Order: sequence, then structure tokens, then C-alpha cells
Amino acid sequence: GGAGGGGKGGGRAAELKIRLKLSLECKGLEYSDWKTWPFSKADPMVIVSVKGADGEYSEVGRTECVTDAPSPVFESKVELDYFFETKQHVRFVVVQGSDAKLPELGRLECTLSSIVGARHSKRTAPLAAQKKGKGQMVVLAEEVKGKEGDVLDVTFRGVTLAAKDGFMLKSDPYLKLFRRRTDKSLVEVHRTESVTQNLNPVWQPIKVPLSELCNGDLAAPFRVECWDKDTLSADDEIGSVNTSVAELLLPAVDLPLIDASGRESIKCGSLKVDNVCVRRIPTLLDYLGSGCQVTVTVAVDFTASNQDPHLPTSLHYNGGKELNPYQQAMQAVGEVLLEYDHDKRIAAFGYGAILPGESEPSHCFPITLNHNAPEVDGVHGLLDAYKACLSQVQLHGPTNFAPSIERAAMLAEETAKQHYQVLLIVTDGCITDRTAAVDAIVKASHLPISIIIVGVGDEDFADMQFLDADRTALVDGEGRKALRDIVQFVPFRECKGDASLLSSQVLRELPAQLLQYQALKNHKPQSWKESTSYLELPEDPAWAFA
Repeated sequence: GGAGGGGKGGGRAAELKIRLKLSLECKGLEYSDWKTWPFSKADPMVIVSVKGADGEYSEVGRTECVTDAPSPVFESKVELDYFFETKQHVRFVVVQGSDAKLPELGRLECTLSSIVGARHSKRTAPLAAQKKGKGQMVVLAEEVKGKEGDVLDVTFRGVTLAAKDGFMLKSDPYLKLFRRRTDKSLVEVHRTESVTQNLNPVWQPIKVPLSELCNGDLAAPFRVECWDKDTLSADDEIGSVNTSVAELLLPAVDLPLIDASGRESIKCGSLKVDNVCVRRIPTLLDYLGSGCQVTVTVAVDFTASNQDPHLPTSLHYNGGKELNPYQQAMQAVGEVLLEYDHDKRIAAFGYGAILPGESEPSHCFPITLNHNAPEVDGVHGLLDAYKACLSQVQLHGPTNFAPSIERAAMLAEETAKQHYQVLLIVTDGCITDRTAAVDAIVKASHLPISIIIVGVGDEDFADMQFLDADRTALVDGEGRKALRDIVQFVPFRECKGDASLLSSQVLRELPAQLLQYQALKNHKPQSWKESTSYLELPEDPAWAFA
């Protein structure tokens, strides 16, 4: 959506404050006190602080003090809020003893996103102030939010159920599921349809929230009753069984039904499970912690409308002390996104310039000017390559987006498994290939990619607002609609040189777009496959668009 918000994705984006719980441990701490040497040992405690807008750190929590522990695992957790689109600095100070005035054993300063973006959202790093190679901090980030949205999806089958309508007739069986309260009383939470005249019925899949069935506890018992539906008299109970979600998830489950009298000699039949899973709405952390990386591609506008880079009025001017708008946009977005990219490399392209030794403008060229090596190392590498390129190319035109979008889409297609591509386009105005750009965006909407456009200068950017397509989906020349909204446009002037504001405006919709792609492709987080294979996504991808 546009800088003003709203539209598709806006609902989720507005809520993307995630409450995190940090678990802390240290390894190999060293402490020596000349008064008690050689008997002195570390008695560590960790104080956690977050950097505010004023540049000052304020404490958000601390662990307990663990005595005689060079490698403590702290029981106390520290909670704090995490925002994907901003760079949050956090500091961990390990002190000796529970009094913060006591000696400091070491400290770690990093960004919260470097922890979240690490494998399994777990980061291990050396502590400053400890001897080289000694002393490490391990930080694990987990979401505080419970799994209250989990839904049990199970298909039961009856086997040789007892006939309750006489020797010649079969039963019309149905199931009732009951939650067991803490006072042992039962509350009905679900009832299936009845299957006419069938002692071996297969009922329609049951979908019931775990919060209603067992208070979210997979091991908590609940009751299943099997009944025979009668139209002329009261329904008859065929039998019942106490089970749990954990039991249903076991292979080849057989649940013998017990007669209402409790006598096991009366054969009532049994229930078997044909299909079972727990459907869960995944979160951004589920994917980032599972190794899903955000890969950055940049496309820079080198058209003549930016003016001669040697002129102070040029948007590409780099003779002053301040970064120009292109550099500010690349730095603000790159520094946030690269926290989620393990190799920290950026594919960097330009468009609208005439390259050295050529006479015609190029619509997509590596700013390294090396077609075999379009990637640069980190934000510094990007800014250095941009500056070097600017001194070697001739600004020209036109402003064509489609080639850069197609190039980024190709990269997204090649790395679709565990990467999500973000294309940052920085431009000063109107595009000359709007139709081709729309076609490229519609095609790319099926791939793991988001497109961020930052408009620099004083143009009205009507074309960019059109591509943003918050209210009406883009339609290509063949009449095909975009599968999802993947474009976010922000005018640079609205951020007034504030890098934090720019990154938050530009990246606000990205988490929702990433989740929407995973939902539409039915991609489970990798961690679910490894540790909780019974988890599945909701069948309807609408959860990601709510």
C-alpha cells in the first residue's frame, strides 16, 4: 500500500508489533578477584537494555544471579517488543553478582533483527571485555503469543459399531466431542453429521479449535461419544472413549468404544483415525527462524532528469557532506533487510544510462559494470559501487522499470525455496514503460518477491501510486489479475531525511506480503517439518489477508 497505508496487507501490517521472549545463557565466563584468588568464580547476572530514539539505552529486564557458574543457563526470561521494519539496538551486560555496580564480566551489543534472523532465531556471539576466545552469549528469541488459533482437523472412521435399531437394522451413527472442565464436568464442543444405516461410517472432517476442546493442551483428555440417531425416540448411546490430541496424532490409532454401562464385555465397536493434523496460522518468526532469508536487489535510476551529479541541485549529487536521497534510501532499507540475509550480498543494477564504450542506453545493467559479478558486499559495498558507477556512466533515459523487475523476478524464481526477494527501485519520476511494468508485476506476483519503490525529488509520482494498486488489483495486457499486491511506494520527501521513518514506511507491508506468498503456495515453515510434523497451514489462505 501507499505511504498513507490501507488497502490489502494494511490490516496485518498495522499489527506487526511482535512480543518476544528472550532466553539467555553464557558460556565460558572468566572472573578473577585478587582477594579470593584462586577460588573466585563467576556469579553472573544479565541486564538487558534497548536503545531509544534519543540514543540512550534503557533497561527492559534482567535475569537472576547464578552463583559459581561460568556457563549459566538463566531461568528468567526477558520480554520486549520487536518491529520488523526498524533497526532496534539491544545491549546485554553480564555483571558479577546481583548488584549492577559490581564488575562487568562482558557485554554484547547487536540488533534485535540479527537475533530473529539467525537460524532458529538463536544467536551465539562473543562477549566484549572477556579475553579473546573466552566468554560467549547465547540469545534465543521466541514469540510470547500462544497458539490460541490452533485447530484440530481430524477424520474419524467407525469400525463394526453396535447396531442399536434391532437385529435387522443398522445404526445411524454420529459423534459428539466434549471438553473436560477442571471440575470434571463435560461441555459439548462439536457434533458431526449422522451417517444413515452404516456400522462402518466415515464422518466428514471435524475442525474444532484446540482452545475449545482441550484448552490448547495436546495431552489434556477429552471425550468422544458415538450415538445412534433415532427419529421416533430418544437417541441411543453406542459407546464412548476418552482420548487426547496427542493420542490421535500417533500412528494407527484404534480407540475401542466402551458401553455406557461400563461393561467391557459389551462389544460397541471402535473408532479409527483416517487423517489428523493441527492447523496453525504461522507467524513471521516461524519462517525467519526456519531459515527463510530475505534477499535484496536494488535498481537505481540513472536517467538525465536527475541532473548532472556535479551540480548541487542534482538528486545524484555526492560532493556534499550529506548523503544524497539515493544513498539515504539504499542505506535505510539495506541496513534493515540485510539482517535477514545470511551472506549480506546485494544484487545491484541501474537503468537509463549509457555505459562506457556504448552509444545506446541500457535498461538494466550491474552498477559494478561487471556483468559476471552484479553482487556487492553489504550496504557499504552498495554505496561504493554506486558512487564509482556514477562517475563512469552518462545519465540518459528512458525510465523503464520492466527489465529490472524481470531480472529480480528471475532471481526470485531461481532461489524460491528458502529465499524471499525484495527489489528496491529508487527513481525520480514518471516511467515510460508503464504497460510493460504492469505485465512484469502481475507475472512476479506469483513469485516470492516484493517490490519497494522510493520516489526521490518533487514529481507527483502518479504512475507509482498506480503501480502500488492498494484498492484495485493490477491487470496485465492479457486480462490477468495480479495474484497479490506486491508493490509498496513511498515518496522520499515525506520522510524528511529520517532514515528510521523511511525504513518503517517502506518496509511496513513486507511481512504481510511474505506471509501471503507462503499462504498461497501452502508452504509450511521448515521448523514445523523438523520438529512438529503434525502441523499444517489452514486450508484457506485467507488467514494471511485478514
